[in-house]
Amino acid sequence: MLLQFLIVILVVGFVTPGLTIRFDRFFTILLLLFAFGFDIKSSIDIFLWVIMVGALMVILNNREKLLKLPKQMKVKLFVLIPIFTFIASFFGSLLFAKATNNALIILLGILAILYGLRLMFIHFQEHELEFEKGHPIITKICGLLGPWISGFFIGLVGTSLKPLKIPFAVKIGKMNMRQVYLGNTITTFFAAMFSIVWHYVLVDTQNSTKFYQEMLLGLALWTGIHYVYELTEMVFPPKYKKSFQVLIGIILVIVSAKIFLLVA
Repeated sequence: MLLQFLIVILVVGFVTPGLTIRFDRFFTILLLLFAFGFDIKSSIDIFLWVIMVGALMVILNNREKLLKLPKQMKVKLFVLIPIFTFIASFFGSLLFAKATNNALIILLGILAILYGLRLMFIHFQEHELEFEKGHPIITKICGLLGPWISGFFIGLVGTSLKPLKIPFAVKIGKMNMRQVYLGNTITTFFAAMFSIVWHYVLVDTQNSTKFYQEMLLGLALWTGIHYVYELTEMVFPPKYKKSFQVLIGIILVIVSAKIFLLVA
């Protein structure tokens, strides 16, 4: 168990600084499957703790910025998003409870391919990171549907689809990267928190012992990944990030074949 734990925190903690991923660390699910040998549903349950705490830390680090936001924006972020994700994560979690392991593995494999292709072919230019006012229609669509989509998929498979949503919002919608990222972070936090509760309530095989074991492992993994990430980020050369993203994208696409082999 200790060896597997070290493998996960070292691999995820080393890889994600090169991808600038602070909380939605999709690779953790894959390593829980392959390094620890957990089944798909246990891997997702453990990962929910990792992304929930990761998102919470990002929110806390930005608390001063959040306090300065207009009242209308605060209502959207801390009233509407929790309501939307509460409902959406229920339906995602309900499908998670009813889905077979094979169905979830196939979905995970498809997402690995999509995320890999995104890393290989979609990169942000510097001017795209400075957009201020997005396309009004796309901004409204993203603001309305984003929490529902992320809430549903976090409940179903543990990921908010951030690697796909953010490129759409920024490249197509010309939306502000920092605002999109912060909104997605808050969405992820609430959706993951609600999904943890829904999974406990809806999944027949869940019990208090398993729940606390998954919680402790999830929190321990987040802690280890976080500190490896912080150390790696200090020394990772920014000029190599694009090449590194392409490399990891290729690896993800290749690994997807191994994911599909898990189908019984």
